Formats: sequence, structure tokens, C-alpha cells
Amino acid sequence: MAPQMYEFHLPLSPEELLKSGGVNQYVVQEVLSIKHLPPQLRAFQAAFRAQGPLAMLQHFDTIYSILHGIPPLPGASSYPG
Repeated sequence: MAPQMYEFHLPLSPEELLKSGGVNQYVVQEVLSIKHLPPQLRAFQAAFRAQGPLAMLQHFDTIYSILHGIPPLPGASSYPG
């Protein structure tokens, strides 16, 4: 059986990850609150140790929620491009 192929597209803005664009597209299902991040982060770390980078697909919401919660640096644009 041939391996499943994935296309990876970088969004023009982080908010585009919140919109569903079709089949086989990774989008954020839920932006997790800071209160819910610690157990989800531990689950991601365990999965990453066991599965490597593929764990990022399983824990996409956790990774996005962490990045979403980081404030921009003073004087930096909100998103490159």
C-alpha cells in the first residue's frame, strides 16, 4: 500500500488555521485555555517521545494554543509577510 501523501501550506495569517478548508487539512478544533494546557502538553511530550514528529499532527491544537498564547515582541510585526 502506498503511503498517504500530505500537502503542507503555510497560512497567510495564524487565524487561517482556525478555518476549515477541506478534506485532509489540519485546522484548529479548539484553542485551549492556559488552565487546560499543562495536561495536554504532557500528553504531547509523551506522544512525541513515542512517535516523533508525527505526534504534532495528533496534538495540533495543543501546539497552536501554545503559540497563540505567546505575546508578540515589542516592535515586531504580528506575522511575517
